[in-house]
Amino acid sequence: MIFFARLHPLIVHFPVGLLVSGALFEIYGGLRGDEVVKAAGRFNVRLGFWCVWPVLAVGLLGLMGIEVPDRAKPFLGYHILAAFLSAGLFIAVLLIGRFGKSRLMKGLRFLFLAVGLASVLATGYLGGELAHRYGLPEPQAGAGNTSR
Repeated sequence: MIFFARLHPLIVHFPVGLLVSGALFEIYGGLRGDEVVKAAGRFNVRLGFWCVWPVLAVGLLGLMGIEVPDRAKPFLGYHILAAFLSAGLFIAVLLIGRFGKSRLMKGLRFLFLAVGLASVLATGYLGGELAHRYGLPEPQAGAGNTSR
């Protein structure tokens, strides 16, 4: 399972980049009234959303192959919480975009998009702390091949 723990940081950047750029494009396009920028943002958000699910699965599978030091556990818990919160917020963004046509729903979608952007950034920050401050992923003791 250490394979998944090492794969997760390699593949996570693609959906993060799509979600961040998509949210920024949509927010900018919405504020400036630029439909082309908004459309590019919607495309990036949709593609990023669908690319998040394999990354979440790989991350959860990777947890089974690493030993997390006690001092890193709060960061890991918040990282997982922020990741699922991000996914939930972007589910709401896509559902409201599909079915919510009223002005109130468009405003709510804009709010969820902004909070989703902040949540993705928080998830990335916490993941970076886990990798660079705490040196994760490290294999569990006695987990077989520990070569990098």
